[in-house]
Amino acid sequence: MLIKPAYSKIDLAAPEDWQQMACGHYMVEQTAELIRSHQRRLKPGKTVAISSLGPGLNECFRGNADWLTLGAAGKVAVRSELTDMALKEDSVDNLIAPFVLEFCQNPHKLLREVTRVLDDDGVLVLTGFNPYSPAVASGFFVRHKKSFPWCGRYFTLIRVKDWLEVLGFEVLESEFYVSHFLHHSEHRGSDWSTKLSEVIPGMRAAYFIVARKQTLITRLKPSVQRKQLAVNGRQTAAAMTTKQFSKSKRN
Repeated sequence: MLIKPAYSKIDLAAPEDWQQMACGHYMVEQTAELIRSHQRRLKPGKTVAISSLGPGLNECFRGNADWLTLGAAGKVAVRSELTDMALKEDSVDNLIAPFVLEFCQNPHKLLREVTRVLDDDGVLVLTGFNPYSPAVASGFFVRHKKSFPWCGRYFTLIRVKDWLEVLGFEVLESEFYVSHFLHHSEHRGSDWSTKLSEVIPGMRAAYFIVARKQTLITRLKPSVQRKQLAVNGRQTAAAMTTKQFSKSKRN
């Protein structure tokens, strides 16, 4: 598969809710289930779900007073562009990003913005479509052309993990999920694609990443020979090893 630039020259349309995507009801259920199973990884505090798909995950955080949805469209609590979020720097403890890179004109800028708003040790939960899945081929069906998710762009799991590591994230967990090839507009239960995906997880339609923003701390490394510092014109005494001290006495 050819690796294309992350930046798109054209503005990409994004789904306004899960129902606009193929098997949307099934996908939101699978995504919510994975988030619940990984909640031990989340920090206590403010959790923000970005994009118009965020409100579909409200059930995962029912009772959380610090839960917020943000996006440029849809039934979100705060209207804001994802590449320029109306959030303060280091103000978010957990950020949920369901299928946002595929429909973003500048994914690198979006991830930098995520890094900006996340607090130290903040947790990012990100999902994306797997370009190595046969689900990609379902987009060539006439009935699926120009529909979600096939009108977006795909980025491999390895490529996205590399982007996150460059930005200083530690990837805690990653896996493939959605055992279906999206060849029907609605999920009709277990079929041949489900069984094949269970045997070969890399063929599943989507991937799930949990990553933590790391705080970089500059550590001073001891030099081989300590430099003497001048203080008020005088040289400070340099520390000596036992071997150096014995040698100086003989002299």
